[in-house]
Amino acid sequence: MLGESLVVTIAELQSFIFDYISEYRSSYERYTSLPPEGAGYPKHAISPFLSSKEFEVYLANDGVLINEVAVEPDYQWYIAGGPALKVDFEPTRTPKEVTQIIKDHGFEGKPIGISRIVAKEHIPSAVWKGRVKHISNETSVKNSDLDVTLRITKVETSLKQLVCNFTFGAYGIVLDTYLPDQNSSFGEPHITENIGFFPADLNNRRFFKYLEIYGTSDKAAWDKRIISIRVLHDLRRDFAKKLSNPNGDKGGLMSFGKNNQWVENYSNRLGQLKIAIDDFKHTLMFQSHETENVFHELIEKHPILLDVYGHCESKPKLRYPQGELSPIGKVYLEPDFIVSYSDQSYKLVELERASKNVVTKQGQPRAEVGQAIFQTAEWVHYIREHYGLIRSRYPGIHTKYKTSVIMSRSTQASFNGVADMNRYKELVIQQFAVDEILTYDDLFDRACTAYTILTGLSPHSI
Repeated sequence: MLGESLVVTIAELQSFIFDYISEYRSSYERYTSLPPEGAGYPKHAISPFLSSKEFEVYLANDGVLINEVAVEPDYQWYIAGGPALKVDFEPTRTPKEVTQIIKDHGFEGKPIGISRIVAKEHIPSAVWKGRVKHISNETSVKNSDLDVTLRITKVETSLKQLVCNFTFGAYGIVLDTYLPDQNSSFGEPHITENIGFFPADLNNRRFFKYLEIYGTSDKAAWDKRIISIRVLHDLRRDFAKKLSNPNGDKGGLMSFGKNNQWVENYSNRLGQLKIAIDDFKHTLMFQSHETENVFHELIEKHPILLDVYGHCESKPKLRYPQGELSPIGKVYLEPDFIVSYSDQSYKLVELERASKNVVTKQGQPRAEVGQAIFQTAEWVHYIREHYGLIRSRYPGIHTKYKTSVIMSRSTQASFNGVADMNRYKELVIQQFAVDEILTYDDLFDRACTAYTILTGLSPHSI
Protein backbone atom coordinates (compact mmCIF):
# COMPACT_ATOMS: atom_id res chain seq x y z
CA MET A 1 0.00 0.00 0.00
CA LEU A 2 1.27 3.48 -0.93
CA GLY A 3 2.10 6.12 1.64
CA GLU A 4 -0.65 8.70 2.03
CA SER A 5 1.48 11.47 0.51
CA LEU A 6 1.96 9.42 -2.68
CA VAL A 7 -1.74 8.71 -3.30
CA VAL A 8 -3.58 11.01 -5.69
CA THR A 9 -6.16 13.23 -3.99
CA ILE A 10 -9.79 13.60 -5.01
CA ALA A 11 -9.09 17.11 -6.29
CA GLU A 12 -6.10 15.95 -8.34
CA LEU A 13 -8.00 13.00 -9.78
CA GLN A 14 -10.97 15.18 -10.67
CA SER A 15 -8.74 17.72 -12.42
CA PHE A 16 -6.90 14.98 -14.33
CA ILE A 17 -10.11 13.37 -15.63
CA PHE A 18 -11.59 16.67 -16.79
CA ASP A 19 -8.37 17.57 -18.62
CA TYR A 20 -8.19 14.07 -20.10
CA ILE A 21 -11.74 14.34 -21.48
CA SER A 22 -10.98 17.76 -22.96
CA GLU A 23 -7.80 16.51 -24.64
CA TYR A 24 -9.55 13.34 -25.85
CA ARG A 25 -12.30 15.35 -27.55
CA SER A 26 -9.85 17.80 -29.14
CA SER A 27 -7.66 15.00 -30.46
CA TYR A 28 -10.73 13.14 -31.75
CA GLU A 29 -11.66 16.19 -33.83
CA ARG A 30 -8.17 16.21 -35.34
CA TYR A 31 -8.35 12.49 -36.07
CA THR A 32 -11.70 12.84 -37.84
CA SER A 33 -10.86 15.95 -39.86
CA LEU A 34 -10.04 15.32 -43.50
CA PRO A 35 -6.42 15.57 -44.65
CA PRO A 36 -4.29 17.64 -44.59
CA GLU A 37 -5.75 19.01 -41.32
CA GLY A 38 -6.43 15.58 -39.86
CA ALA A 39 -6.24 11.84 -40.40
CA GLY A 40 -9.62 11.36 -42.06
CA TYR A 41 -10.98 8.80 -39.59
CA PRO A 42 -14.76 8.25 -39.57
CA LYS A 43 -16.84 10.06 -36.95
CA HIS A 44 -17.82 6.99 -34.96
CA ALA A 45 -18.96 7.04 -31.34
CA ILE A 46 -15.81 5.29 -30.16
CA SER A 47 -15.80 6.27 -26.48
CA PRO A 48 -18.13 7.56 -23.76
CA PHE A 49 -15.63 10.36 -23.14
CA LEU A 50 -16.89 12.02 -26.33
CA SER A 51 -20.47 12.62 -25.30
CA SER A 52 -21.44 11.12 -21.93
CA LYS A 53 -22.47 13.66 -19.33
CA GLU A 54 -21.78 11.82 -16.08
CA PHE A 55 -19.27 9.37 -14.61
CA GLU A 56 -18.89 7.65 -11.25
CA VAL A 57 -15.30 7.66 -10.03
CA TYR A 58 -14.13 5.52 -7.10
CA LEU A 59 -10.72 6.16 -5.57
CA ALA A 60 -9.49 3.10 -3.64
CA ASN A 61 -6.28 2.74 -1.66
CA ASP A 62 -4.47 1.22 -4.63
CA GLY A 63 -6.53 1.90 -7.72
CA VAL A 64 -9.26 3.84 -9.52
CA LEU A 65 -12.58 2.79 -11.01
CA ILE A 66 -14.36 4.97 -13.63
CA ASN A 67 -17.93 4.03 -14.58
CA GLU A 68 -20.09 5.74 -17.18
CA VAL A 69 -23.48 6.66 -15.71
CA ALA A 70 -25.96 5.37 -18.30
CA VAL A 71 -29.45 3.91 -18.49
CA GLU A 72 -29.92 0.15 -18.50
CA PRO A 73 -31.14 -1.63 -21.64
CA ASP A 74 -34.88 -1.12 -22.11
CA TYR A 75 -35.71 -4.81 -21.57
CA GLN A 76 -35.39 -7.22 -18.65
CA TRP A 77 -31.79 -8.12 -19.47
CA TYR A 78 -31.44 -9.89 -16.09
CA ILE A 79 -34.23 -12.34 -17.05
CA ALA A 80 -33.19 -13.00 -20.65
CA GLY A 81 -31.20 -11.15 -23.26
CA GLY A 82 -28.25 -9.96 -21.22
CA PRO A 83 -25.45 -9.80 -22.00
CA ALA A 84 -24.84 -10.52 -18.35
CA LEU A 85 -23.08 -12.60 -15.70
CA LYS A 86 -25.29 -14.18 -13.03
CA VAL A 87 -23.49 -15.05 -9.81
CA ASP A 88 -25.01 -18.18 -8.28
CA PHE A 89 -24.49 -21.17 -5.98
CA GLU A 90 -25.35 -24.85 -6.08
CA PRO A 91 -28.23 -25.38 -5.70
CA THR A 92 -29.34 -22.29 -7.58
CA ARG A 93 -30.80 -19.27 -5.84
CA THR A 94 -32.74 -18.22 -8.92
CA PRO A 95 -36.36 -17.42 -7.93
CA LYS A 96 -38.85 -20.05 -9.10
CA GLU A 97 -40.95 -17.42 -10.86
CA VAL A 98 -37.95 -16.46 -13.03
CA THR A 99 -37.38 -20.08 -13.98
CA GLN A 100 -41.08 -20.37 -14.85
CA ILE A 101 -40.98 -17.27 -17.06
CA ILE A 102 -38.09 -18.76 -19.02
CA LYS A 103 -39.98 -22.04 -19.43
CA ASP A 104 -43.21 -20.31 -20.45
CA HIS A 105 -41.41 -18.45 -23.24
CA GLY A 106 -39.70 -21.58 -24.55
CA PHE A 107 -36.21 -20.44 -23.56
CA GLU A 108 -35.34 -23.32 -21.23
CA GLY A 109 -32.09 -24.96 -22.28
CA LYS A 110 -31.43 -22.32 -24.94
CA PRO A 111 -28.88 -19.49 -24.99
CA ILE A 112 -30.46 -16.41 -23.39
CA GLY A 113 -27.46 -14.11 -23.24
CA ILE A 114 -26.81 -14.75 -19.53
CA SER A 115 -23.81 -16.73 -18.29
CA ARG A 116 -24.37 -18.42 -14.94
CA ILE A 117 -21.15 -18.50 -12.92
CA VAL A 118 -21.12 -20.56 -9.73
CA ALA A 119 -19.18 -19.62 -6.61
CA LYS A 120 -17.20 -22.43 -5.01
CA GLU A 121 -16.62 -20.50 -1.79
CA HIS A 122 -18.59 -18.32 0.59
CA ILE A 123 -19.62 -14.87 -0.66
CA PRO A 124 -19.97 -12.31 2.15
CA SER A 125 -23.35 -10.62 2.45
CA ALA A 126 -22.01 -7.17 1.49
CA VAL A 127 -20.51 -8.60 -1.69
CA TRP A 128 -23.63 -10.61 -2.57
CA LYS A 129 -25.70 -7.45 -2.21
CA GLY A 130 -23.19 -5.29 -4.07
CA ARG A 131 -22.66 -2.79 -1.27
CA VAL A 132 -19.72 -0.40 -1.47
CA LYS A 133 -18.33 -0.07 2.06
CA HIS A 134 -15.83 2.12 3.93
CA ILE A 135 -16.74 5.35 2.15
CA SER A 136 -14.74 8.25 3.61
CA ASN A 137 -15.59 11.07 1.21
CA GLU A 138 -18.07 11.84 -1.56
CA THR A 139 -18.23 14.83 -3.87
CA SER A 140 -19.90 15.81 -7.14
CA VAL A 141 -18.39 18.37 -9.51
CA LYS A 142 -19.59 19.62 -12.90
CA ASN A 143 -17.40 21.08 -15.62
CA SER A 144 -19.72 23.43 -17.51
CA ASP A 145 -17.41 23.78 -20.51
CA LEU A 146 -17.45 20.01 -21.07
CA ASP A 147 -20.98 19.50 -19.72
CA VAL A 148 -19.62 16.58 -17.69
CA THR A 149 -20.30 15.74 -14.04
CA LEU A 150 -17.99 13.57 -11.94
CA ARG A 151 -19.37 11.84 -8.84
CA ILE A 152 -16.21 10.96 -6.94
CA THR A 153 -16.16 8.60 -3.96
CA LYS A 154 -13.14 7.83 -1.78
CA VAL A 155 -13.21 4.35 -0.27
CA GLU A 156 -10.80 3.09 2.36
CA THR A 157 -10.39 -0.35 0.87
CA SER A 158 -8.35 -2.17 -1.76
CA LEU A 159 -9.19 -2.01 -5.45
CA LYS A 160 -9.70 -5.77 -5.49
CA GLN A 161 -12.29 -5.58 -2.71
CA LEU A 162 -14.05 -2.61 -4.33
CA VAL A 163 -14.35 -4.37 -7.68
CA CYS A 164 -15.48 -7.57 -5.99
CA ASN A 165 -18.33 -5.75 -4.25
CA PHE A 166 -19.16 -3.80 -7.39
CA THR A 167 -19.65 -7.02 -9.40
CA PHE A 168 -21.32 -9.14 -6.67
CA GLY A 169 -18.23 -11.34 -6.45
CA ALA A 170 -18.03 -12.10 -10.18
CA TYR A 171 -14.67 -10.36 -10.42
CA GLY A 172 -12.48 -11.68 -7.65
CA ILE A 173 -14.34 -14.58 -6.01
CA VAL A 174 -15.77 -16.50 -8.98
CA LEU A 175 -13.58 -15.28 -11.86
CA ASP A 176 -9.93 -14.29 -11.93
CA THR A 177 -10.07 -11.40 -14.38
CA TYR A 178 -6.42 -10.42 -14.04
CA LEU A 179 -7.14 -6.95 -12.78
CA PRO A 180 -4.32 -4.42 -13.15
CA ASP A 181 -2.18 -3.77 -10.09
CA GLN A 182 0.71 -1.58 -8.94
CA ASN A 183 3.03 -3.35 -11.40
CA SER A 184 0.83 -2.57 -14.42
CA SER A 185 1.77 0.10 -16.94
CA PHE A 186 0.22 3.50 -16.38
CA GLY A 187 -2.93 4.12 -18.39
CA GLU A 188 -3.75 0.51 -19.27
CA PRO A 189 -7.13 -0.25 -17.70
CA HIS A 190 -9.20 -3.39 -17.49
CA ILE A 191 -12.29 -2.49 -19.56
CA THR A 192 -15.80 -3.92 -19.27
CA GLU A 193 -18.39 -2.83 -21.85
CA ASN A 194 -22.10 -3.58 -22.18
CA ILE A 195 -22.29 -6.32 -19.57
CA GLY A 196 -24.68 -6.64 -16.66
CA PHE A 197 -23.96 -8.28 -13.30
CA PHE A 198 -26.43 -9.58 -10.76
CA PRO A 199 -26.79 -12.16 -7.97
CA ALA A 200 -29.12 -15.04 -8.77
CA ASP A 201 -31.74 -13.98 -6.22
CA LEU A 202 -32.03 -10.58 -8.00
CA ASN A 203 -31.60 -8.56 -4.81
CA ASN A 204 -29.58 -6.03 -6.81
CA ARG A 205 -28.07 -5.53 -10.26
CA ARG A 206 -25.69 -3.31 -12.22
CA PHE A 207 -25.29 -2.86 -15.96
CA PHE A 208 -21.97 -1.42 -17.05
CA LYS A 209 -22.12 0.36 -20.36
CA TYR A 210 -18.46 1.30 -19.93
CA LEU A 211 -16.25 0.58 -16.93
CA GLU A 212 -12.51 1.22 -16.59
CA ILE A 213 -10.43 -0.25 -13.74
CA TYR A 214 -6.95 1.14 -13.11
CA GLY A 215 -4.48 -0.69 -10.87
CA THR A 216 -2.72 2.29 -9.36
CA SER A 217 -3.67 5.36 -7.37
CA ASP A 218 -0.26 6.96 -6.98
CA LYS A 219 0.27 10.54 -8.10
CA ALA A 220 2.63 9.62 -10.95
CA ALA A 221 -0.10 7.63 -12.73
CA TRP A 222 -2.43 10.63 -12.62
CA ASP A 223 0.11 13.33 -13.45
CA LYS A 224 -1.27 15.72 -16.09
CA ARG A 225 2.00 15.58 -18.00
CA ILE A 226 1.10 12.12 -19.33
CA ILE A 227 -2.39 13.05 -20.56
CA SER A 228 -1.35 13.69 -24.17
CA ILE A 229 0.47 10.34 -24.35
CA ARG A 230 -2.48 8.49 -22.83
CA VAL A 231 -4.96 10.14 -25.18
CA LEU A 232 -2.85 9.23 -28.21
CA HIS A 233 -2.72 5.60 -27.06
CA ASP A 234 -6.41 5.45 -26.14
CA LEU A 235 -7.63 7.01 -29.40
CA ARG A 236 -5.71 4.47 -31.45
CA ARG A 237 -7.08 1.66 -29.27
CA ASP A 238 -10.68 2.92 -29.47
CA PHE A 239 -10.64 3.59 -33.21
CA ALA A 240 -9.04 0.26 -33.99
CA LYS A 241 -11.51 -1.57 -31.75
CA LYS A 242 -14.43 0.10 -33.50
CA LEU A 243 -13.10 -0.34 -37.02
CA SER A 244 -12.31 -4.00 -36.40
CA ASN A 245 -15.99 -4.48 -35.51
CA PRO A 246 -17.82 -1.85 -37.59
CA ASN A 247 -21.09 -3.76 -37.59
CA GLY A 248 -21.58 -2.84 -33.96
CA ASP A 249 -22.40 -6.33 -32.69
CA LYS A 250 -24.45 -6.06 -29.54
CA GLY A 251 -22.39 -8.35 -27.34
CA GLY A 252 -20.43 -7.44 -24.24
CA LEU A 253 -16.69 -7.06 -23.85
CA MET A 254 -14.21 -7.82 -21.09
CA SER A 255 -10.48 -7.22 -21.44
CA PHE A 256 -8.11 -9.59 -19.66
CA GLY A 257 -4.77 -7.86 -19.35
CA LYS A 258 -2.69 -6.31 -22.10
CA ASN A 259 -3.71 -7.42 -25.58
CA ASN A 260 -2.79 -6.08 -29.01
CA GLN A 261 -5.27 -8.24 -30.91
CA TRP A 262 -6.96 -5.09 -32.21
CA VAL A 263 -3.89 -4.34 -34.36
CA GLU A 264 -4.40 -7.56 -36.30
CA ASN A 265 -8.16 -7.04 -36.51
CA TYR A 266 -7.80 -3.57 -38.00
CA SER A 267 -5.19 -4.76 -40.50
CA ASN A 268 -7.51 -7.60 -41.50
CA ARG A 269 -10.30 -5.09 -42.08
CA LEU A 270 -8.14 -3.06 -44.47
CA GLY A 271 -7.07 -6.26 -46.19
CA GLN A 272 -10.73 -7.13 -46.74
CA LEU A 273 -11.32 -3.72 -48.32
CA LYS A 274 -8.40 -4.21 -50.70
CA ILE A 275 -9.69 -7.63 -51.79
CA ALA A 276 -13.18 -6.19 -52.25
CA ILE A 277 -11.83 -3.36 -54.43
CA ASP A 278 -10.00 -5.86 -56.63
CA ASP A 279 -13.16 -7.97 -57.05
CA PHE A 280 -15.21 -4.86 -57.82
CA LYS A 281 -12.72 -3.75 -60.48
CA HIS A 282 -12.87 -7.17 -62.13
CA THR A 283 -16.69 -7.11 -62.15
CA LEU A 284 -16.80 -3.63 -63.69
CA MET A 285 -14.39 -4.68 -66.41
CA PHE A 286 -15.91 -8.02 -67.38
CA GLN A 287 -19.50 -8.30 -66.04
CA SER A 288 -21.01 -4.82 -66.09
CA HIS A 289 -23.41 -5.82 -68.90
CA GLU A 290 -25.12 -8.45 -66.72
CA THR A 291 -28.11 -8.03 -64.38
CA GLU A 292 -27.99 -6.19 -61.07
CA ASN A 293 -27.84 -9.58 -59.30
CA VAL A 294 -24.14 -9.74 -60.19
CA PHE A 295 -23.52 -6.54 -58.25
CA HIS A 296 -25.88 -7.54 -55.45
CA GLU A 297 -23.92 -10.75 -54.93
CA LEU A 298 -20.66 -8.79 -55.05
CA ILE A 299 -21.83 -6.34 -52.37
CA GLU A 300 -23.38 -9.13 -50.30
CA LYS A 301 -19.98 -10.83 -50.34
CA HIS A 302 -18.14 -7.55 -49.68
CA PRO A 303 -20.57 -5.23 -47.82
CA ILE A 304 -17.60 -3.01 -47.03
CA LEU A 305 -17.91 -1.75 -50.63
CA LEU A 306 -21.30 -0.24 -49.95
CA ASP A 307 -20.18 1.43 -46.77
CA VAL A 308 -16.89 1.10 -44.91
CA TYR A 309 -18.36 2.18 -41.57
CA GLY A 310 -21.92 0.80 -41.50
CA HIS A 311 -23.58 -2.59 -41.07
CA CYS A 312 -25.15 -3.76 -44.35
CA GLU A 313 -28.24 -5.97 -44.32
CA SER A 314 -29.21 -7.65 -47.59
CA LYS A 315 -32.83 -7.76 -48.77
CA PRO A 316 -34.62 -7.11 -45.46
CA LYS A 317 -38.38 -7.58 -45.69
CA LEU A 318 -40.59 -4.71 -44.54
CA ARG A 319 -43.93 -6.45 -44.08
CA TYR A 320 -47.28 -4.73 -43.95
CA PRO A 321 -49.67 -5.54 -41.09
CA GLN A 322 -51.92 -8.56 -41.47
CA GLY A 323 -54.72 -7.73 -43.89
CA GLU A 324 -53.10 -4.55 -45.20
CA LEU A 325 -51.32 -4.00 -48.52
CA SER A 326 -49.15 -1.27 -49.93
CA PRO A 327 -50.81 1.43 -52.09
CA ILE A 328 -50.00 -0.72 -55.14
CA GLY A 329 -50.93 -4.05 -53.58
CA LYS A 330 -47.66 -5.38 -52.14
CA VAL A 331 -47.55 -7.60 -49.05
CA TYR A 332 -44.02 -6.47 -48.20
CA LEU A 333 -41.25 -4.22 -49.50
CA GLU A 334 -37.66 -5.34 -49.96
CA PRO A 335 -34.80 -2.84 -50.28
CA ASP A 336 -31.64 -4.31 -51.75
CA PHE A 337 -29.74 -3.17 -48.66
CA ILE A 338 -30.28 -1.24 -45.45
CA VAL A 339 -27.10 0.23 -43.98
CA SER A 340 -27.22 0.85 -40.21
CA TYR A 341 -24.80 3.22 -38.48
CA SER A 342 -23.74 3.46 -34.86
CA ASP A 343 -25.60 6.76 -34.36
CA GLN A 344 -28.93 5.09 -35.28
CA SER A 345 -29.02 6.59 -38.77
CA TYR A 346 -29.71 4.51 -41.87
CA LYS A 347 -29.35 4.35 -45.63
CA LEU A 348 -31.80 2.43 -47.82
CA VAL A 349 -30.27 1.29 -51.11
CA GLU A 350 -31.78 0.26 -54.45
CA LEU A 351 -29.55 -1.43 -57.04
CA GLU A 352 -30.25 -1.37 -60.77
CA ARG A 353 -28.34 -2.74 -63.74
CA ALA A 354 -24.99 -1.20 -64.54
CA SER A 355 -25.84 -1.40 -68.23
CA LYS A 356 -28.90 0.86 -67.93
CA ASN A 357 -28.59 4.31 -69.45
CA VAL A 358 -29.70 7.34 -67.47
CA VAL A 359 -30.53 10.01 -70.06
CA THR A 360 -32.80 10.02 -73.12
CA LYS A 361 -31.82 11.64 -76.40
CA GLN A 362 -33.91 14.64 -75.35
CA GLY A 363 -31.85 15.00 -72.16
CA GLN A 364 -34.53 13.83 -69.72
CA PRO A 365 -34.12 11.00 -67.19
CA ARG A 366 -35.14 7.66 -68.64
CA ALA A 367 -38.21 5.84 -67.30
CA GLU A 368 -35.97 3.29 -65.54
CA VAL A 369 -34.62 6.07 -63.33
CA GLY A 370 -38.11 7.05 -62.20
CA GLN A 371 -39.06 3.42 -61.59
CA ALA A 372 -36.04 2.84 -59.37
CA ILE A 373 -36.64 6.00 -57.36
CA PHE A 374 -40.34 5.15 -56.98
CA GLN A 375 -39.28 2.10 -55.00
CA THR A 376 -37.38 4.30 -52.55
CA ALA A 377 -40.52 6.41 -52.18
CA GLU A 378 -42.42 3.25 -51.23
CA TRP A 379 -39.91 2.59 -48.45
CA VAL A 380 -40.20 6.12 -47.12
CA HIS A 381 -44.00 5.86 -47.09
CA TYR A 382 -43.80 2.54 -45.23
CA ILE A 383 -41.42 3.92 -42.60
CA ARG A 384 -43.68 6.89 -41.93
CA GLU A 385 -46.84 4.81 -41.74
CA HIS A 386 -45.55 1.69 -39.96
CA TYR A 387 -42.49 2.67 -37.94
CA GLY A 388 -43.90 0.80 -34.95
CA LEU A 389 -43.50 -2.51 -36.81
CA ILE A 390 -39.76 -2.03 -37.36
CA ARG A 391 -38.83 0.06 -34.33
CA SER A 392 -36.99 -2.75 -32.56
CA ARG A 393 -35.01 -3.65 -35.71
CA TYR A 394 -34.23 -0.10 -36.80
CA PRO A 395 -34.64 2.27 -33.86
CA GLY A 396 -34.84 5.90 -34.94
CA ILE A 397 -35.06 5.15 -38.67
CA HIS A 398 -38.16 7.35 -39.04
CA THR A 399 -36.11 10.46 -38.26
CA LYS A 400 -32.63 9.63 -39.61
CA TYR A 401 -32.60 7.91 -42.99
CA LYS A 402 -31.37 8.51 -46.52
CA THR A 403 -32.34 6.86 -49.77
CA SER A 404 -29.83 5.87 -52.43
CA VAL A 405 -30.09 4.52 -55.97
CA ILE A 406 -27.08 2.89 -57.62
CA MET A 407 -27.26 2.29 -61.37
CA SER A 408 -25.45 2.71 -64.68
CA ARG A 409 -21.83 3.68 -65.37
CA SER A 410 -20.05 7.02 -65.44
CA THR A 411 -19.68 6.99 -69.22
CA GLN A 412 -20.71 9.39 -71.95
CA ALA A 413 -22.89 6.65 -73.46
CA SER A 414 -24.82 6.13 -70.23
CA PHE A 415 -25.48 9.86 -69.88
CA ASN A 416 -26.00 10.47 -73.62
CA GLY A 417 -23.20 12.98 -73.92
CA VAL A 418 -24.06 15.11 -70.87
CA ALA A 419 -20.96 17.22 -70.17
CA ASP A 420 -21.21 17.36 -66.37
CA MET A 421 -22.62 14.11 -64.99
CA ASN A 422 -22.50 15.24 -61.36
CA ARG A 423 -24.57 18.37 -62.03
CA TYR A 424 -27.06 16.26 -63.99
CA LYS A 425 -27.41 13.86 -61.06
CA GLU A 426 -28.09 16.87 -58.83
CA LEU A 427 -31.00 17.82 -61.10
CA VAL A 428 -32.41 14.29 -60.90
CA ILE A 429 -32.10 14.31 -57.10
CA GLN A 430 -34.06 17.57 -56.93
CA GLN A 431 -36.73 16.34 -59.33
CA PHE A 432 -37.39 13.00 -57.65
CA ALA A 433 -36.66 13.85 -53.98
CA VAL A 434 -34.16 11.03 -53.55
CA ASP A 435 -31.11 11.64 -51.36
CA GLU A 436 -28.40 10.09 -53.50
CA ILE A 437 -27.84 8.77 -57.01
CA LEU A 438 -24.59 6.94 -57.71
CA THR A 439 -23.16 5.04 -60.62
CA TYR A 440 -21.20 1.88 -59.99
CA ASP A 441 -18.07 3.83 -60.91
CA ASP A 442 -18.93 6.33 -58.17
CA LEU A 443 -19.22 3.48 -55.68
CA PHE A 444 -15.90 2.05 -56.80
CA ASP A 445 -14.19 5.44 -56.46
CA ARG A 446 -15.60 5.86 -52.93
CA ALA A 447 -14.16 2.53 -51.84
CA CYS A 448 -10.77 3.47 -53.27
CA THR A 449 -10.89 6.86 -51.54
CA ALA A 450 -11.74 5.24 -48.20
CA TYR A 451 -8.78 2.89 -48.57
CA THR A 452 -6.46 5.77 -49.40
CA ILE A 453 -7.63 7.88 -46.44
CA LEU A 454 -7.25 5.01 -43.96
CA THR A 455 -3.87 3.79 -45.19
CA GLY A 456 -2.26 6.66 -47.06
CA LEU A 457 -1.84 4.26 -50.01
CA SER A 458 -3.66 3.94 -53.29
CA PRO A 459 -5.32 0.51 -53.62
CA HIS A 460 -3.92 0.36 -57.16
CA SER A 461 -0.32 0.71 -55.98
CA ILE A 462 0.01 -2.51 -53.97
